[in-house]
Amino acid sequence: MITPDRSSSRDSRFAVWIGTTLTLFIAAVAIGFVWLPSAQAGASGLDLWGAICSAVGLPNRNARIPVTVTGQPASSIAWTPETRLLLAQGNAAHGAALATTCNNCHGSAGVSDDAIFPNLAGQSVDAIYKQMEDFKTGKRDAALMGVYVNALSSQDLRDLAAYFAGFPSAFTHTSPEAGSVDSPARRLVEVGDPLRGIASCAACHGPMGVTPGAPELRGQQRAYFEEQLQALATGRRHNDISEQMRTVARQLTPQEISQLAAYYANLSATHPPPVGK
Repeated sequence: MITPDRSSSRDSRFAVWIGTTLTLFIAAVAIGFVWLPSAQAGASGLDLWGAICSAVGLPNRNARIPVTVTGQPASSIAWTPETRLLLAQGNAAHGAALATTCNNCHGSAGVSDDAIFPNLAGQSVDAIYKQMEDFKTGKRDAALMGVYVNALSSQDLRDLAAYFAGFPSAFTHTSPEAGSVDSPARRLVEVGDPLRGIASCAACHGPMGVTPGAPELRGQQRAYFEEQLQALATGRRHNDISEQMRTVARQLTPQEISQLAAYYANLSATHPPPVGK
């Protein structure tokens, strides 16, 4: 009886397995390191070494460094000592005479009856002036406000800012509602979300500090607040210097935007009474 040569059979299967593995490996290398990188956009003229560098994430020595095109500044306002000195010269009495048209939307005491228009009462002079100047120069969408500010001089804008900044804030201190101490909105306001690169709202808007031109948020109209965050998130509004608000807003979910708007709006339980000027 003849015994089959089992070792020879195993050797042939092993050779087939090795050959198949090598073939698949070479095909994977060719596809992953040559064909796919070469097929990507902007890979025209890429040589073999350049394709391999691209596949493993290394810089290509032949790549051209893109030229950065400097865009227009987000705002024409510069917070220099000269600007602060000019703002201190605003004439609130003259601003009151100019504000008769403004009162139709923003209220006679700087507190609007329509949630789509922002409250101006309690805002700082520089915050109000910056927004009006941005509307006038087109840095902020001036579809509505441009009609009112285009004919005004810079001194007129400073006078209006001084007038509205003289009203008491719409913010009324209220005790946190039950269950709101650890609410997502409150955590964003007080702590932010470092893992997503979101600074606390209070870091710029108070109470821990105030950035020149940063508006007071407490007691602001909910619908207006929410619409502005959405505009910043999508880039429709882009007059934030250094893009700090757009960076934050893009990280927020629609639910968080709604929660923040409700949080700040609810801090105003009552409107302040009109103050004679």
